[in-house]
Amino acid sequence: MQPQEFEDAKLLWKKYYAVQCFKHAQVAAEYILQNKIAEDDPVFFPLITAVYVLYGRPFKRTKGVGVLGKEIIPQEHLELHQSILDHRDQIYAHSDAIGFELADVGQANQVRAKRLSTETLLLRSQYQATPELLPHIIKLCQELQEKTLAHVNQLFAQHGKNIPAKLGEYVLNIDNPAGDFFELAKSVI
Repeated sequence: MQPQEFEDAKLLWKKYYAVQCFKHAQVAAEYILQNKIAEDDPVFFPLITAVYVLYGRPFKRTKGVGVLGKEIIPQEHLELHQSILDHRDQIYAHSDAIGFELADVGQANQVRAKRLSTETLLLRSQYQATPELLPHIIKLCQELQEKTLAHVNQLFAQHGKNIPAKLGEYVLNIDNPAGDFFELAKSVI
């Protein structure tokens, strides 16, 4: 494989993976809205976590192929994008004790004691996005899917000819620059 082909293989992997992540984040966000899942519903937090974590995957550490840069983000969505990644990193994918602060309450992640008349409870503050933000996240995911899928289609049209004619499954080679673009692989199904 030529050096540019090897870079294209990694780019194809990265972009195709990103399309899938944006699609799954969109589906989770739509599910919350379509089923009118309220913030106090026990499945809201796990679903909103899925939205944030899945959206952020292509922009975070990805060994072997690197991450998507923010140049792919439409200008009008840059602030939303950064907010999603900040919240993903500090609340949903990790539990940073020191992170961003909320007006009038302090750190977004806190452990508190609440004294009641007969007992004292430990509580975890649970900052979470509100459903009103989800349509904006869905729109961003749709736009990013279109952009990345267009690039995937372009790369696949350019390099799809490298799939051998023999029937079987072929893995996109992103770790051996001396190998073929697609290499015969065992079926995962």
